[in-house]
Amino acid sequence: MEQYREPIYPIEPWDVTETEYNPQNNYRNETTFALSNGYIGTRGTYEEAYDFPATEGLEGNFINGFYESEDIRYGEWNFGFPDKSQSLLNLPDVKAVRLYLDDEMLDMREGAVTEYSRALHMKEGTVTREFVWTSPKGRSVKVELERFVSFTDKNLMAMRYRVTALNFSGTIRFVSELNGNVENHTRVTNPLVDYGPFGRRLVPEALEAGDDGLFYQGHTLKSGLTMACGATHTLSQVVPLPEGHKLTGYPAENYSVFFKTGEYTADADYQIKIAEQETVCLEKFIVYTSDLDMAKDDLHEFVLCKLKSTQNESYDSLSASHKNYVHDFWKNADVTVDGDDALQQGIRFNLFHIMQAAGRDGKTGMGAKGLTGEGYEGHYFWDTEMYVMPVFIYTAPDIAKKLLDYRFNTLDIARDRARVLGHQTGALYPWRTINGEEASTYFPLGTAQYHINADIAYAFWLYVTVTGDMEYLKDCAAEVLCETARVWADVGSFAECKGNRYCICAVTGPDEYNAIVDNN
Repeated sequence: MEQYREPIYPIEPWDVTETEYNPQNNYRNETTFALSNGYIGTRGTYEEAYDFPATEGLEGNFINGFYESEDIRYGEWNFGFPDKSQSLLNLPDVKAVRLYLDDEMLDMREGAVTEYSRALHMKEGTVTREFVWTSPKGRSVKVELERFVSFTDKNLMAMRYRVTALNFSGTIRFVSELNGNVENHTRVTNPLVDYGPFGRRLVPEALEAGDDGLFYQGHTLKSGLTMACGATHTLSQVVPLPEGHKLTGYPAENYSVFFKTGEYTADADYQIKIAEQETVCLEKFIVYTSDLDMAKDDLHEFVLCKLKSTQNESYDSLSASHKNYVHDFWKNADVTVDGDDALQQGIRFNLFHIMQAAGRDGKTGMGAKGLTGEGYEGHYFWDTEMYVMPVFIYTAPDIAKKLLDYRFNTLDIARDRARVLGHQTGALYPWRTINGEEASTYFPLGTAQYHINADIAYAFWLYVTVTGDMEYLKDCAAEVLCETARVWADVGSFAECKGNRYCICAVTGPDEYNAIVDNN
């Protein structure tokens, strides 16, 4: 018998909407409202940056492919076991903005929240939040927020924070923060035993706050990678117009801004007078990058130049470019369902999340949890090639090609892995990885899974077959197909007891529940 549950969110064709603030749903909603562009990922946490316990919330900001390592300790090590872990590293949070109404800080857990709504707009690739907050002292404001992670500029995230004073005049403050005091929630969320990283893993090299904006640069303790991030702002006032007219903003003039740096944090404190029924808007432009893309010495200049150019281009222009990209994706990828609105919403939600999770630079793949959090340590699995790649091949072949480029660019590492396991020729791809090396500490589900080679070969074959891209076959796909085939020719043997059929013994098949069996 089919059983139906009440939907978690209202059923809508293009949106996923949270209709009330409920802290009990916070962890789930942070993932639902996560945004990414295949390079930057940010969880759907609140701009207020609440200090939730690790079991109730997880601030998360990530760069695809940026990881930290730990030396793996085994109770009993065996030949071929990986020596180092790889974990997608939780990076400094730059999207926090704390709002003060005179001496009261906005906190939805205090005072009263009405007219609340938070929505993922899948057709535009944005998340918005609107509500009216009445402070414990009776001041009321209407808050309207929007954020997006740009599909047309991989380093950019932007947000708009609009506040309207409903029943008071006074001073409001936007305290924009960059918080580098972050660490992975490994001890709470990771089921793998002794698989780091543990504690704060970024060592600050630079921390700045000033007219050029906020800036942070730091390096990892073990993997040797360096990242940088920063933010800049524009502040504007909005002219009240008669109902039905579009709001018109102009740059704010009479405001003060104060900058502050701490051991791990940098702040920009904007203070401005606001009159009853007046609206003030802060726009925040955020940039992330790392030395996976450029020389370490170039990171500082790159971030500051990027911040300046995005600020000059305007939030509306950047937002429009981003939304046009998303609209173009849906022209090819949308699947319409007649007669089942819930299924329609679910299919679009899944399409949207895989679209925003996929690496697009040929150096990164697609994590099992995308860039929505720390789940699966950010590792790339064979599931991408088997389950996700066909979607991209038929709807967005340019994305599919970049994901395949990642596998081609790690082919030499796969060759090295084959040698470790005794194959004199060919290449053996890993079960779980970020940098191309095997990262699984569990032999039955890692080393014993040879079908990864077939999954990856299948994806290359399907791409070439569907697109007819013979140049890609010549330049990349043929080499992968040949190298993976050489391992198949070496891993098994012709068994007399099986009628001289070719047998592969002691392997784990793609179901992963019947581990280390023959001929799976």
